[in-house]
Amino acid sequence: MARLVRWTIATVVMFSAVSCASPGAARVGNAQVTTPTLQSAVNSEPAHALDTAVSDTRAQAPPSAPPPSRSVDSSLVVGCNADVLRSLTQRTGNETVRQWIVVLAPFATSTSASLEIATSGTDDKWHCSLPATSARLGRKGLRPLIDRRSGDDTTPSGIFALGTVNTAQGPISFFGNSPDPGALGGYRKVQKDDCYGAKPNSPGYGHWRSDASGCSGADERLQRVGAAYEHAVLIGANTEPNVSGDGPGEIPYASAIFLHRFTYGAAGSAKATSGCVSIAHDALVSAVRTIDPRLNPHFAIGVAQELIAG
Repeated sequence: MARLVRWTIATVVMFSAVSCASPGAARVGNAQVTTPTLQSAVNSEPAHALDTAVSDTRAQAPPSAPPPSRSVDSSLVVGCNADVLRSLTQRTGNETVRQWIVVLAPFATSTSASLEIATSGTDDKWHCSLPATSARLGRKGLRPLIDRRSGDDTTPSGIFALGTVNTAQGPISFFGNSPDPGALGGYRKVQKDDCYGAKPNSPGYGHWRSDASGCSGADERLQRVGAAYEHAVLIGANTEPNVSGDGPGEIPYASAIFLHRFTYGAAGSAKATSGCVSIAHDALVSAVRTIDPRLNPHFAIGVAQELIAG
């Protein structure tokens, strides 16, 4: 029986299985963005000892801390969308989320957006940790997860936990082709055999592998993606431990959905992605240094009015 991704109240959107830095081929229909609340599962398996390929100085377990304040002082979150943040923090079920990575698009068909990060600090007040910065989305816009299929070039809209994937050296949420810039959770410097599985209905779909010889087709040989994956953060849509599409007959909603660096066209402008969210280098480094697994960070991706409406 096919395993299903964990949902809470409504629908969410998913990502493309092909590399976010390369074009996809599948066709997608008109996207309808709702206010989904898919809570993507975070790996609950015991952590393994980390080798030198993975930064091992930062714990990923949430600390003992009171729930964040549910009131948002607009004067403290200048640079972030206070109305969206207020709506997210006041929803039942979000009480333990102390950090929001918010991606706002003007329309469901948009390929451009903004990304911002708000954090509930030690004072239990919300602050804008990373003011709104330009972002690019999938070249076919946004689409709810349950309607999406691998390769359709859409970015998922909805609410997703920080993704976590197991490697032979332990669970990670951050990786890159460049050295760790100061991530607050386990970071893997990409090795030559590292592969992210994206072949639908194969055992490796949605999983990290060290398998250069078997990394082909839709699979992503991470080192070959190059600068676009100088640093990357896993967005928890259809991620471990409940990956739909890694078994026969299961729906391959999405694989390899990351926050990563812009890819640039010949004219020097940032290109749309195959489903990921991309931002500029400096903003990406700031995001990697800000996203804190101990704060139960969640991504909220969608159109502002719909995220506010809940």
